[in-house]
Amino acid sequence: MANPSLLVDPVASALHSVLFSEGSGPRSFGAEGKIMGTRAKILTIGGMPELPEQLFEVLRSLEHRWSRFLDASELSVMNMNPGIAHPVSRETQELVHAMQRGHELTRGAFNPTLLPALVAEGYATSLVNPELTTRVHEAARSRGDLGRVEMGSGTITLPLGTMIDSGGVGKGLAADMTVRIAHEAGALGVLVDVGGDLRVSGFSPRGDSWRLAIENPLATAQQLSVIAVVDSGVATSTVTKRRFTSGSLETHHIISPRTLKSTVSDTIQATVVASTAADAEMWTKVAFVDGHRALLDLARRHQFEAGCLLVSGEWVTSPGWPVADA
Repeated sequence: MANPSLLVDPVASALHSVLFSEGSGPRSFGAEGKIMGTRAKILTIGGMPELPEQLFEVLRSLEHRWSRFLDASELSVMNMNPGIAHPVSRETQELVHAMQRGHELTRGAFNPTLLPALVAEGYATSLVNPELTTRVHEAARSRGDLGRVEMGSGTITLPLGTMIDSGGVGKGLAADMTVRIAHEAGALGVLVDVGGDLRVSGFSPRGDSWRLAIENPLATAQQLSVIAVVDSGVATSTVTKRRFTSGSLETHHIISPRTLKSTVSDTIQATVVASTAADAEMWTKVAFVDGHRALLDLARRHQFEAGCLLVSGEWVTSPGWPVADA
């Protein structure tokens, strides 16, 4: 069955013919900057020129709610005060709901409760501000219990021993939320890329599908693939970046819930195309925890697309991988 995010809407096609006739079309506006420990890019088609900068403020607001490096963030307050029902924003409730769903769908490969293990592997300090560090609760376990997190009406209670980390899913969900707000503000099309967790929706600058290049992490001047998608989330995770030293060992930021150490698998980089950036980000973790074949099997079962760069240098994809026409 075809991925719905890759199908053509006949109404949108008719609107495209009107808006982009005779080579003309709505103007595009963009903004780039550092956010959430990485670089982000926002591109809007149509709407007001100042919209991309306004959308960056949305990302900053989410960072202030979710960052583990900020003591006053909603996540940090919950992490350091378990057993208490904390009032949280609607956005944070949506984040934790997404975490619980992703944990179940990935059979535990995605696990946002590994923050103490991640800190132990060497990722305690912010990569963009070394003065910011992560505090770990004295009773925290290396692997928490997401199933015992209690969701109330506007509140969240973490059980003693459990800490959560927004990590990549926070970046993906931030992209999804920002795209929704962009359309509400009048954008006809929008791209939000937060450090490789990317969401596109509506018209591209070309007026049709969005063409996206997948970078080869071993040769950044080369591309593994160029894809064409509409209204999709695209996430890329790799073990070649965010590397640290723990004792005499070199580690990275993707932690296995099985070993509580940096993952060791047949995959160097995984890219997933799904309905949302949050879902795509969570699915990528399967390749690093359970191997690329497990990811491709889940892609078939759950109707998303995946591509993996293997340790052998081979690039493998799911059958429906949306390669762009030459």
